[in-house]
Formats: sequence, structure tokens, C-alpha cells
Amino acid sequence: MTSKHPKGDIDDLVSCFYRDYYQDVFNSDGLVGWSYRQTHRAVEARHQDSTGLSILEIGAGTGEHLPFVDPRFDRYVMVDLSPQPAEPTWERDPRVTWVQGDVCRPLLDDQHFDRVIAMCVLHHVDDPVGTFANVRSWLKPGGTFTVFLPSDPGLLNRLNRRLLVTPRARRLGFDSYEVFNAREHHNHFWGLREEMNYAFGDCTIRRRFRPFGIPVASLSMFSVWDITVPTYHQGT
Repeated sequence: MTSKHPKGDIDDLVSCFYRDYYQDVFNSDGLVGWSYRQTHRAVEARHQDSTGLSILEIGAGTGEHLPFVDPRFDRYVMVDLSPQPAEPTWERDPRVTWVQGDVCRPLLDDQHFDRVIAMCVLHHVDDPVGTFANVRSWLKPGGTFTVFLPSDPGLLNRLNRRLLVTPRARRLGFDSYEVFNAREHHNHFWGLREEMNYAFGDCTIRRRFRPFGIPVASLSMFSVWDITVPTYHQGT
């Protein structure tokens, strides 16, 4: 199959993948799609009761994480650089809102949340330090920041990409997934780990490494962080 993506233009290559291939690569049947859904379930494994909670998801993509969240929340706000997808599944749910904006910059008009979720977004942001400062300002005292953090460029993560994700993208017609990943993943696991440990040093941090539970990035696909801010935190 001939690749449809343009060559030489960074923005076009990246936008082409998100527009034409992302859903078919990750949100479909087969081993890659199954594995992707398992990451969403792993993030929510310790958050089975969202009764009355106000939840913010940063870097929401196409809203694919929402179906995995316990639906008893009070409100759910999604932030992404892109506009809201056309005819979203949550369109008639008044509790769910979409905000187009950059999570590296101040936004949301001093709103505060019980929980902030970040799926695969921290590798992509231009300013992790600013993002973490914003997250702290959005969390209520005692609130929790839940992070899905791929172990990229760890060994197991690279093997998964080379053996499963890249071939699937190529079969669908996109033959430059490794280039796409290199351009999109501005930040690596070890740098983000140190920045989070620093930004949330006074918080309770719980980490779960998957799939083997070994707390070593090269021997894991991803980790899930639950960072709970102190109850005296004032969200400023």
C-alpha cells in the first residue's frame, strides 16, 4: 500500500497521522488496539468511584479515555490543542465540556478539580514545568493527578513500537511512524520522572509499572502515577 502522508513537511506528517491513521492504529481490533485499551483500564484501576467528582483531562485527544472513567462524576472537562471532535459521543451530556487550549499556559479561569488525568500527553508538551505548575493550580487540596507515562525510550517500549505499532501503521499506509514518534515525543521518560518528582516533591506519589510490576523503565511498557497533593494545598 502506498503511503498517503507527505514527505518533508513536519507539521503535515504529524497532522496526517492524527487525522488519517491514529484511530485505526490504536482504537481498533487486534493486538495493538487491545493493548491500548488495557492502558486506559490500568489508569482507572484504582479509581472505581467517581461519585460527585470534578475531573479534568489534559491532552484529551479525541476523548477516547472518557468511556473508561466511572460515569458518576459531577463534571468532566477535557482540554486539548485541537477543537472538539465532530459529533462526539458525549455531545448530549451536559456534565462534559471541551476546552481548546494549551495546557502549558494558564487557562480555565481558576477552576479547581478533584482529579486531573493525563494520558499520553506529557511526552508531547513543549513546557513540562509549566504544565505541572498548572496542574497544581487546578487541583483542589487533597486532589489527585493521575498520569499515564509511557516508558519511552525504554527497551521494552521500543520493542513494542518496532514489532507491533510501526508494522500496523505501515500496513494501513503510513510508513513513517518512527519519524512521527521521534518528532512528537519531545520529552523522554527519565526527564519527565525527575520533573514530576521535583514539582510534586511534597505530595504522596504512588507508581505502578506495567506489565511486570518491575520499577525499571527499560523493563516496562508504561507506568501509572497517582500523585495526591497535600490537604493544605490551596491550588495556587
